[in-house]
Amino acid sequence: MRFFYTFFSGVNRLLNSFLMLFGFRWFQNRWGVVYDSVSKQPLDPVQIKLIDASSGKVAQSSVTDLSGRYGFLATPGKFKIFVSKTNYAFPSKSIRCDSDGIYKNLYGGQLFELLGESDVISFNIPMDPLRVDWNQQAKQSLIKTSAFSENLALKTTSILFWAVFIFALASLYFSPSNFVYGILAFYCLVLFLAMVLPKPRLWGRVMDGKTKQPLVGVIVELTHTKFPDVVVAKGITLDQGKFFLRAHRGEYLIKITSENEFGQKSLLKSKKIKIGGGGYYSRDIMI
Repeated sequence: MRFFYTFFSGVNRLLNSFLMLFGFRWFQNRWGVVYDSVSKQPLDPVQIKLIDASSGKVAQSSVTDLSGRYGFLATPGKFKIFVSKTNYAFPSKSIRCDSDGIYKNLYGGQLFELLGESDVISFNIPMDPLRVDWNQQAKQSLIKTSAFSENLALKTTSILFWAVFIFALASLYFSPSNFVYGILAFYCLVLFLAMVLPKPRLWGRVMDGKTKQPLVGVIVELTHTKFPDVVVAKGITLDQGKFFLRAHRGEYLIKITSENEFGQKSLLKSKKIKIGGGGYYSRDIMI
């Protein structure tokens, strides 16, 4: 059963990546990017905390990866985000609007409210440089692509996709051929997949192995296998046991712990996991 689940999940992710290439799947809400307000380059590592406005407590925390990406899963409520990095200031004083021409949906320290069901928080966050950060500049050589270049590539591919479709329709009217019919058949297949294929979920779940019931309110931590004391991402499971952990591709150690009313923690499970190019972990964890 596990083999078939893994197989079909992999096929589903592959086909959705194919649809995203042509503009049918836009996953901008998978993550936000913390970036330099002047150079527009992503920043790493940046400590990010999601603060519950009603209690003032940290609801989720994360560290950006090499591409400056992060993400939180939260239930409805009012929140603020706290961001910190050496040699940088937040909130940005140079960018005070919702878009800077490259990044949209910007966050500048304001209180915000989530309505409806739990969702992924993915603001893009500019930070002002206070002085030259040579360490940050050296890391840019390790980044092959940025969020802006990825979005630009996807938009260009989408435009070409629809341009070829219009050309094929015109060719069908003026000079129909088997080749044109083949192209249109391909487009019908893509449209069919876009309508029937479920979108891959962005979150994992913590479940009770015996009752198969979701575990709500347990702590989920992601650490490096070589540096187990360095927490890459941390969150608390929400409704249906859901959690969202954002990290760069690689091997990690995921820890599930519970905390009682006296603040005492108990380790429920610890296991090694792999995070792929998508940058998030979306499988169920049985306790």
